[in-house]
Amino acid sequence: MRPAKLPDQQVFARLTEVFRRKGYQGASYADLMAATGLVKASLYHRFPGGKEDMVNAVLSHVGNEFSTCVLSPAQEAGPPEKRAQQMARGLAKFYGSGRNWCLLDTLTLASDRRTLKHAKRSMELWVESFARIARDAGLSPALSRRRAEDAVAAIEGGLIVSRVMHSRRPFLRALLTLPDRLTSAG
Repeated sequence: MRPAKLPDQQVFARLTEVFRRKGYQGASYADLMAATGLVKASLYHRFPGGKEDMVNAVLSHVGNEFSTCVLSPAQEAGPPEKRAQQMARGLAKFYGSGRNWCLLDTLTLASDRRTLKHAKRSMELWVESFARIARDAGLSPALSRRRAEDAVAAIEGGLIVSRVMHSRRPFLRALLTLPDRLTSAG
């Protein structure tokens, strides 16, 4: 009897966790097979380009989730501070309040150019979404961009420090300061 086909959503979730924890180089086919329950031939059937295809598929999938969960308030109407608070709540949910490592962090350490380009596009979208909130709060385009980059750096740095120090507090503090960082004129 053939095993039941694993839905794409589950495959992506399981691959994401392996790549999030082990990075591109550290994720072996044994790890990927164990996580998904798929044999190597099935993985290659779904991802003919091997690990590179898996990573890019995972980045696309996670990028869509991130856009929906985190970035969508940037496009909505309403007070910029409230929208920034929504984005902070989305980040808390997306990163499991600091328990989930950043996929862009672990995958860009030893990846190919295609993966780096994908990661750069994702990061640009994130920065631009934050900058939109800042512009809507009345900040100049140049200051909005700087504040957005600083906010992303604080969040990413908070995730790294949280992972290394085994404490979610640095990440959560970065989220608490997000609305003020993006909307304060001072």
